[in-house]
Amino acid sequence: MKKILIAEDDFFIRDVYMEIFQNNGYEVEIAVDGEDALVKIKSKLFDMILLDIMMPKASGMDILSQTRKIETPNKITPIFMVTNLSEQNIIEEAFKFGTDGYIIKSQYTPQQVVDEINNFLAGKENLPPQSKT
Repeated sequence: MKKILIAEDDFFIRDVYMEIFQNNGYEVEIAVDGEDALVKIKSKLFDMILLDIMMPKASGMDILSQTRKIETPNKITPIFMVTNLSEQNIIEEAFKFGTDGYIIKSQYTPQQVVDEINNFLAGKENLPPQSKT
């Protein structure tokens, strides 16, 4: 079972994503703010991390940057930003900091988000071992 961390401060969105990922066979861990996400990223290994950008205590962008810079179990874990921010400069900044994907919530249903994650992870599994990074 794949383990996913969903860092989202909006309880309604968080609960919807938690339920749909569980229904699609994922073990789901929740972070309610940036600080909570960083604690979990530093202490547990995940197959995928979803970060909202606008969160209290630390932004998703800060968490992304720190996760890629410091030694954590998740330094090379795929990270997708899942946010409503659609400005090009923010998207470019997220990729500069090391995100693997960027999903604008308002343009995807929760099931489409799951499908994007499934497709991404399936692609990673089909790479030759030396290509998995």
